[in-house]
Amino acid sequence: MRRVIGVITARMASTRCPGKVLKKLGDKSIFERHVERMKQVQGLNGVFLATSTDPLNEALIQEAKRLECGWFSGAEQDVVDRHIQLCQQEKADAVIRVTCDSPIFDIESTSCLVEAFKKEYWDFGCVSNMTMIQGTLTELISLEALKEVHKHHRGPAVTLHIKENPSQFKMLNILLEHDLCRPEYRLTIDEPADIEMIDLVYRALDKGSPLSLRTVYTWLDDNPQVAKINRHVGVKECEQLSAHLTEMPTFSVVRSGKKFVILDEQKRMIEPEEFMETIKEMFTL
Repeated sequence: MRRVIGVITARMASTRCPGKVLKKLGDKSIFERHVERMKQVQGLNGVFLATSTDPLNEALIQEAKRLECGWFSGAEQDVVDRHIQLCQQEKADAVIRVTCDSPIFDIESTSCLVEAFKKEYWDFGCVSNMTMIQGTLTELISLEALKEVHKHHRGPAVTLHIKENPSQFKMLNILLEHDLCRPEYRLTIDEPADIEMIDLVYRALDKGSPLSLRTVYTWLDDNPQVAKINRHVGVKECEQLSAHLTEMPTFSVVRSGKKFVILDEQKRMIEPEEFMETIKEMFTL
């Protein structure tokens, strides 16, 4: 039987919000929220912290020990190697990867990725009808795919090489249920405004067990003023690139010299009048 481990990538030296992984959401640290969710994923053969040897991370390692979460510390810049080393240490065939800025990632779709890999080998698995930038998804990466990625890339964008070269890998794409595809809500943590927003979610809904993503969306629909708290926060350049590689936009507005043109999903130019008419029809269904 193939072995899959859950890996939470985290460090204390965040550029936008230093030390964020140990800040509180309700009465638990952001890192603890990730651990408790990962432990609910069906079929995992252990949950681990992947961090760096920076002395600042000692407090994070102590938190992992308190939570009975395994850990590994490796090179500061070589994030890919941390995952490879953990796989080899635990004799795992693949990892479920999440960065420590997604404290409400979807447990159900993550469990589906693990189940699919244990039935059949895949190099890479992800949800294809939602992007990672909203903070609700995880990715599955095989040890063999990690080794191949390591030949080309060693930084934090662990799966970017795979997404740029999908024909070179055996790709598994699963679909999130439609009611969980809510790209208008930002549930990832990069800046203090994100912590403020998601802390309010936890304070309102936490009853001791991991939050249901559906419950969170329902509450945000009923409390739109909370969702606005972090709406102004932008995403990192590498996250934008990754999202663009996996999204399937209906239309694209792109620069053409000093002007803009509109392309449909087949990358054919359409006239603004046709675009506006289609948009009206889309939003009056």
